[in-house]
Amino acid sequence: MTDAVFLPDQMRGDYRRASRSRQIWLVGAPVLLACLMVLDLSFGPSGLPLRNVMRGIWAGPDGEDRTIAAILWQLRMPQTFMGVLVGACLGMAGLMMQTILNNPLASPFMLGFSAAAGFGAALAIMFGGAIALPAWAIVPTSAFAMTLAACGLIYLLARRRGSVPEILVLGGIAVLFFFQAIQSLLQYMAAPEVLQQIVFWLFGSMLKTSWTSVLVCGVILLACLPFVIRDTWALTTLRLGDGNARSLGLRVDALRRRSFVVVALLTAAAVSFVGTVGFVGLIAPRAAWWARITASPCRWRR
Repeated sequence: MTDAVFLPDQMRGDYRRASRSRQIWLVGAPVLLACLMVLDLSFGPSGLPLRNVMRGIWAGPDGEDRTIAAILWQLRMPQTFMGVLVGACLGMAGLMMQTILNNPLASPFMLGFSAAAGFGAALAIMFGGAIALPAWAIVPTSAFAMTLAACGLIYLLARRRGSVPEILVLGGIAVLFFFQAIQSLLQYMAAPEVLQQIVFWLFGSMLKTSWTSVLVCGVILLACLPFVIRDTWALTTLRLGDGNARSLGLRVDALRRRSFVVVALLTAAAVSFVGTVGFVGLIAPRAAWWARITASPCRWRR
């Protein structure tokens, strides 16, 4: 029995070790990410060695070797940065979804956002010529707008029926099947060459990424980040349950609706440019949870 009791000194020691472990993760993760980004830049059809990649990064987009500068700064680097931003958006959105729904298997795409984005992209591919926008912006803008439309439908349902997890999930499933149905109708009506473009977009790809899409996605991520940081402790309190959170003075329904809008913006920013890559929103929060548990000094304590 005495072995199971935490003495104050033991608790302080465990807290210090947990703090050091957390600091190591916070410092080590960006360093590891930077190394992986540089490594990613060395892969491609032209096959640049790492030393040429580092030389091209150091020289900048106006370096003497125009071939390396064009490959790195116009082709590979936007795709690499877009992959990081999409992962950040979907990972953050997935974490918020799993928190507000109290479901470790929840993701932004279970509420119909991916189907809505796919319908918007299919609509733009079929009828985009009638939209007064630049050619590169038609499909992302339409996908973004339809994702926000799906968010609006579920938001209205939540306001009328209550922002409880069950209502959000059921409303999201209804929206998911609705957009999937009309997306399938568009695919049935499309010509073969148009259908090929729609299916290619639905697969998800970074090939059409540009610095403009990186800028737009990054701005939306930075705009949502302050709201996520502000609600961090409120979302942590929500993990205790709705009753306990309300007893501590937390407005649970308002928090869920606010978080839901942020999730929709993050998801729309990610999928509107690269297609439906929804597994990231499910895997990233669980991977972060596993890393935190593994690094905890109390993991094996009995």
